[in-house]
Formats: sequence, structure tokens, C-alpha cells
Amino acid sequence: MSAALFVLLLSVVGMKNALAQNQVATLQHNDTITGVYYGANAFVSAHNAAVNGDVITLSSGTFNSCEINKALVIHGAGCALDTINNVLPTIVSGNFRFTCSNVSLEGIKFPGSISLYAFNNVSNLSFVKCYIEAISNGYVWGNCALYNNQFVNCIINSFSSSRFFGTSIINSVVKFTNYDHSDVNQCTTINNSIILFDNELPINNLVAYNSIIATVSGHSVSNCTFLNCIGIQTGETLLFEGQIIQNVMEVDNYEDVFETFSGTITNENIYQLKEEVATSFMGHDGSEVGIYGGIMPYNPRPSYMIMKHCNVAPRSTIDGKLSVDIEIIAGDE
Repeated sequence: MSAALFVLLLSVVGMKNALAQNQVATLQHNDTITGVYYGANAFVSAHNAAVNGDVITLSSGTFNSCEINKALVIHGAGCALDTINNVLPTIVSGNFRFTCSNVSLEGIKFPGSISLYAFNNVSNLSFVKCYIEAISNGYVWGNCALYNNQFVNCIINSFSSSRFFGTSIINSVVKFTNYDHSDVNQCTTINNSIILFDNELPINNLVAYNSIIATVSGHSVSNCTFLNCIGIQTGETLLFEGQIIQNVMEVDNYEDVFETFSGTITNENIYQLKEEVATSFMGHDGSEVGIYGGIMPYNPRPSYMIMKHCNVAPRSTIDGKLSVDIEIIAGDE
């Protein structure tokens, strides 16, 4: 859908609701905008009105959260401030949970906690270009599990990864605060990412390519594969001993690898490698290891058109027209 057509459709639907609010959520079914909602509860309202397969687009601003129980595509304006285009992030506040599969989210900051309720066998969730403060599964016993979930260009400050089957992490920064992957079927695959292991966690059944892995002392490591990786071993853990390895480098400190990053994850960090590391230690494709290499280098800007702002007049004119001022900018494709 072109930016001009999107603005026209939003203007027409917006004539039904003359609220002057900065937070705007649109609901799209197939190629038709079926609803426009305003204010902090706009996301909740759009979700309640949606059916499986719909697309919800959120403007910049802070929205209240809800339980996601429908298979949706949810687009935000970005998970961080875009200083080039002066676009504020989309923030979904509060704690919430997913109880269904096949949900795709992009360009959203989640400052609360996310629970993926495994008793529903949640699968095929896709988080792209999101900041997540904390994520975990809600149940960990019996046959409860989460299948084939993907994280691309994400920053995750706390990932309690228990019974996640087939997790894929691509060009992301993740700190594991729990990592119960004792079964080979629960293998986590990591590409061009920065992975931190907090506490004294066992590191089992991990396959990492072109990535940087940081540990503290006390870890046990088994059944792992490391290809073209850098290991930052700040304690006594022998990350690569007894594992399948190819082209790996071991260092003692963050400053041996990064320009400024020292192990504290934030949404504003620049995870830039030292020039001598970026130019001398290469991934299998010839690009640098870490989040800025590979085929999907980290970029927090969403890949679609972004609703920068939407100002709706407080009332219609005498002839029934409503002024809607919208600015759309192109995403990073």
C-alpha cells in the first residue's frame, strides 16, 4: 500500500472519530483499513476488533498492553528514537502475555515483561527490531513447550529460555538469565549475535555462528557447536573445551572486542567492534562477526512505512469534513 493511499484511507476512516490524540492504531484486513483507534487504549481496541491475519499498525507513543490471543501482524514506529528522522519509538507498556501462535511483531519497545504461555504450545512467533526488557515462558512443566520462535535484530535484556524448542536468534543482543536446554531437541541456533550468560547457568545444546559469546564463572558447557565465534571468558568457564569448534578466538575482557560495550545491555548502546577485530576476524561470509555482519545487519528502523505522527482535529467543520494531519516516512528496506 502506497503512503498516499494509506493516508487517504486513514483520513476517511478518521472522519468517524474526532478525537485529538497522538497515539493512533490502525486495523487492516487484507487491503482495507477497517478501523482507526486513538489514545492509550488504541492498541487494546484494535486487538479486540481484529480477526486472525489482520495487521495492526501503531504510531509513535505509549500504548497499554493486552493479552495477544489472535494470529496478527503488529507494526510499530520503532523500538528506539530515530534521531535521523526524529521519530519517537512505539512503546507497549505493562506486562502481557501471548496465548496463541503465528504472531509477528516489529518495531516495538517492551519495557515490561512478556510471558509466552507454553501450555498452549505457542509456536511461530516472530520478533523483529524489538527491544524486550524480559521474556519467558509462563509454564515449564509437563509437555509445555514453545516451538520455532524467531528473534531478528532484537535487544533482549533478560531471556529466561526454558523449553524453547528450535529458537532462532539472528543479529540480536540477548542476555540469558535462565537456559534450561538439556535436551538436544531444544537446540538454540544463533547467527551474528551477541549472547551473554548471566549467573551460573549450564550452557547446553547451543549452535552459534559468527557470534560473540560472553560468560561468567561457574558455567558448565556441553553439546555445543561454535563456528567463527569470539568467546569472552571473564571467569573460569572453559567455553570451547570439549565442544565442536572451528575458527574461534578466546579473550578475557569486553574491551578486547568492543569499542564501548562492557556487558550492560541498553536500547541506546552501540555494539561496535574494535576496528582491528572487525577487520581481522571474519565470519564465514567474509563480513564481521556480531550484529553488524551477516545478511541482516542490525538496524532498529522498521522495514515498512512508519507513521511518524497523526494529528486529528478535535471536531469536524460545518460541512462535515475532518482535518487529519499525517506524516509517513519510508522504512529501511
